[in-house]
Amino acid sequence: MADDAAPRHLAPTLADALRGRRFGLVLSAGYFGFFGHAGLLAALEAAGLEPAAWAGTSAGALVAAMGAAGMSSAEIAAALSSISRRDFWDPAPLSQLWAMVSGRGATGLLAGERFRALLHRHLPVRDFEACAKPLVIVTSDISGAAPRVHDRGPLAVAVHASCAYPGLFRTVEEGGAQLWDGGLIDKAPLVALADRVERLEALLVMYLPSDTKEKARAAPRRHGFLGGLNQGLAAVRHEHYVLQARLCEARGIPVYELSPALPQLGPNRLEVGPSALEAARSYSERALAAPARGVRVHGGDR
Repeated sequence: MADDAAPRHLAPTLADALRGRRFGLVLSAGYFGFFGHAGLLAALEAAGLEPAAWAGTSAGALVAAMGAAGMSSAEIAAALSSISRRDFWDPAPLSQLWAMVSGRGATGLLAGERFRALLHRHLPVRDFEACAKPLVIVTSDISGAAPRVHDRGPLAVAVHASCAYPGLFRTVEEGGAQLWDGGLIDKAPLVALADRVERLEALLVMYLPSDTKEKARAAPRRHGFLGGLNQGLAAVRHEHYVLQARLCEARGIPVYELSPALPQLGPNRLEVGPSALEAARSYSERALAAPARGVRVHGGDR
């Protein structure tokens, strides 16, 4: 492209590429990566950039729902920082034992009732239709072995299901189907957003790297049964995402990808959240000020 020949300091920045354009924001799955997404929102808000539509899976579903519902980056950061383990930790071993005995199968340690109540406290609207901007959330329908795209109806149900990390949270029952973490099938739902929101001119995605893949790069080793399955799933999810990005590019929708390495969080490491948010905010600010072609990794203008 013409700007490839321009000096680096004159190349359009990512902020330039997004400003004044109708862009969709896609926030990926990433275990407890909520704070990383919140850091990106703080950087976008500081740059005066506002998404025209939102999409998310798992951790990204929660933050996308908050943003699409009209919460500011400061409100989102405050809400996330106020959460403690006891706000969502509700193991119910007897009911899990009954599920196994009755042949239904145990799907997770936590009942999810506290997490649903937490969502009702923090989400400012009840339904997708009441959001300030279009919102798409993806869950995994394990009854039908297919992704399920949510863009209408009760918001907390979809967010809860998309965040229901396998083994930690039980599946969410909706309409006779079992719904689980959307990241099992669709780590970053680019196509779901592009298909349901018209006239998008670009997509910006915060793609949080898989912890499994990061550990493998840092210390390659042999894997047993479960480790091998996790590695295979991480590879399939990533390739699915790459294919989506290339499809959107082929449709004429440029995809800009931010993929920071952040401190690892989990139910017992929530205190690391603020530092992860700050790291993501700083990374995103640098990315917005850098040439756009450097983060358009699946397009033709590198």
